[in-house]
Formats: sequence, structure tokens, C-alpha cells
Amino acid sequence: MAFQVTIANTGATIACAADQRILHAAVGAGVDYPYGCATGNCAACISELRVGAVSMLPYSDNALSEAQRAEGKILACRAQPRSDVEVVWLGRGRK
Repeated sequence: MAFQVTIANTGATIACAADQRILHAAVGAGVDYPYGCATGNCAACISELRVGAVSMLPYSDNALSEAQRAEGKILACRAQPRSDVEVVWLGRGRK
């Protein structure tokens, strides 16, 4: 099953399978989504989940705290959609 992921920074809407991570779907669709390690350790892909639901694969508490998670923050490299979602990245991007 695939869900629609809207990336507010660019206005792009992409397809993302339920077993795929949002970051991988975005990069695969040509979106220049900011990331560093892509393993949940650096927080370069930290994003705000504006709409919808995701499940999170394991990640470092140093990259995303419980307080941030409670505020609706996610790591795009660890997030798998559970519905159609809208996200906005908060990181600075790659240089």
C-alpha cells in the first residue's frame, strides 16, 4: 500500500509505500530533502509532521528527544507513513 506524502517546503506530493521511509521516497522522487546519516543519528532530516500518522523505526535519542516527538517532530529517515501525510523539513539542507 502506498500513501501520499506532501512536502510543504517544495509543494511536491510523492508516493511512499507503507514499508518505505519518507526520506528515501522523497530523494528517489528527486526532492532535495536535507539529510546527513540517514540512520536516525544526526537529525539533519528533522521534520514537522503537520498532517497524518507515521511509525518510527529505531533512532538515537540524541537526534530526536521525547519532547520533540511530543511536539510533532519526526526524523524523515526513520518515518514510515501510516496515512497520507504532510511534512515540512526543519533542517538546513546539504551543502
